[in-house]
Order: sequence, then C-alpha cells, then structure tokens
Amino acid sequence: MRPCMADHNFSGNEAPFAWKNPNNIPSNKDEVTHLELLKKYNIPYIFDIHCHFFPEVVLKAIWKWFDKVNWKITYRYKEEKRLDSLNRNNFKKFTTLNYAHKPKMAENLNKWVYENYKNWKGAIPFGTFYPEENVLSYTQKAVEEYNFKGFKLHCEVSKLNLNIPELKSTFTYLEKKQIPIVIHTGTAPLPGEFTGIKYFEPFIKTYPELLVIVAHMGAHEVFPYANLINKFPNLYLDTTMAFVDFLATGEDMDSLIPLLETHKTKIMYGSDFPNIPYNLSHSVESLLNANISMDAKQNIFYRNAERLIGDGE
Repeated sequence: MRPCMADHNFSGNEAPFAWKNPNNIPSNKDEVTHLELLKKYNIPYIFDIHCHFFPEVVLKAIWKWFDKVNWKITYRYKEEKRLDSLNRNNFKKFTTLNYAHKPKMAENLNKWVYENYKNWKGAIPFGTFYPEENVLSYTQKAVEEYNFKGFKLHCEVSKLNLNIPELKSTFTYLEKKQIPIVIHTGTAPLPGEFTGIKYFEPFIKTYPELLVIVAHMGAHEVFPYANLINKFPNLYLDTTMAFVDFLATGEDMDSLIPLLETHKTKIMYGSDFPNIPYNLSHSVESLLNANISMDAKQNIFYRNAERLIGDGE
C-alpha cells in the first residue's frame, strides 16, 4: 500500500495513520511467533498473494516516501535478508507485485522480474502494465514468453481509470487467458482520482469473466466490493493490511471478520511485505486468532491461492 499524497503535506513528526491501540503497538522486530499457530490449524505454509518486489533504487524511493509519514518499515533490509525473512516465517510462496506510474516503466519492471525471479525461492512471477501504445504486446510477452502468472495494477499511484479504452484489448486478452490481476482500486488510505467502487463496478461488468483480486479488501468500501463476489465468480479479495492494528485502511476492521467466513473460498491472505510497519507475525496471528473456522483459515492462507495460481510452474 502506497498512497499518492502529492497534495497532502505532512510534517516529519506527524503520523497521518493511526494505531488501533497506540499504547500497545505490535513489534517491528522479525520475531516469527506464529509458527505454532500454523501447526495448530494444519496450515503447512503461507501463500502470500500480495508481496512486493522492486529494483532496489525504486524500493528506496518508496521507503523515502514512507519516511515522510512516519511509516516505519520493519523489513528495511537488503534483498537477500528480505528473502530469508519470508522463508523463516514459512512464506513458501509469494507474488512479485510492482506497478508503474509512467510510460515505459511497466515493460522494464516486467523484464527485471523475469531476469531475477528464479533467484527468489518461492516467487510466483507477476508483472504489471500501463496505458501506452505497446501495452498489449508486452503483456502478451509477459504471459507467453516470461510465463508470468498474474499482474498488479495500482489505480491510485498510477492514476489509472480501469475503464479507459486504451486498455480494452489488454483486459480482454487477460480475461480470455484467465490470468489474474491484483488491483488496488479501493479508496484507502486516501482516495485517488480513479479509485472506488464507482469506477470498479462498471469495469468488472465490462469484463465479467476476468480474474480479479481486489487488494486490501476494497477498503474503505469493503461491503460494496464483497457484495460483488456473488455476482462475479472470478472476483476475489485479499486481506492485505486490513485486519491489523495499523489502521492504514482508515478503519477498524473487526466488524468485518464475519466476511472471512461467508466468503472463505474467495479471500486470500496478503502481507504487503516488505512495506509494513510491524512484523509478519502480527498480520498472520490477527487472522489465525480471528473467530472463523479452521477451514476458512486454511483457505485464506494457502488453499485459495493454490486453486487460482498453483505453484507457478
């Protein structure tokens, strides 16, 4: 989650995002305290549908932005150590999400992922795309030559209207190929020019068979997005930064926990690693300790992603 806040000025000491309990903030040390809970609920490993990989120079720029809003990155490590943290936390499978905010960037990011992902044990290669002249050709290349298993779009950062005609052929291609797209389309933590259900609903109606995973449970409009699940069989949600004590979604999500049971076959775990201000155990334990069935927990943490994507081979 990285909101565009160019029009929002925050002082270096101001924290625009609140903690659920400021007097009891989760640890930002990689303590790996959730492994016994995974065993308790017969979850052999975690499949993280929302994990970020960027070239180091881009990642450092993203972290610099977070520094300005007192968003303290727990996993501010070199790539090798970040990969070690994923392994230690039993994150055996994870996506390689990134996104572009200008022309030519997406194609270069895709090439970078392709050239590197086999060095990241457990990585499921995902790419991105951006509205530009050759978008369909490099998206096809990512699928047919690079063997990418999905894509990521960020409507806020990219200032992307999903309904523009420039992307029609690309979305139609991915719909036909049944290639999933993780989309940050929600209005949390702050609305973008083209975020929200008012843009997403006409989009999904245009491409009703498209495989879409709405990031962050669609916050701030969780119920409107959840209500679409019954209408569109290929629509999913991810839990990224939703059920945690850091309220980047802008709301306390406890009242929405029943949705995890109701839609247990359509929700997947996401972490937003490495750009989180707490350790991985916190987001995992928050869900494992939730009042939902073992079946729901197993589905959310690995089964649903396996059914949709598999091992990437």
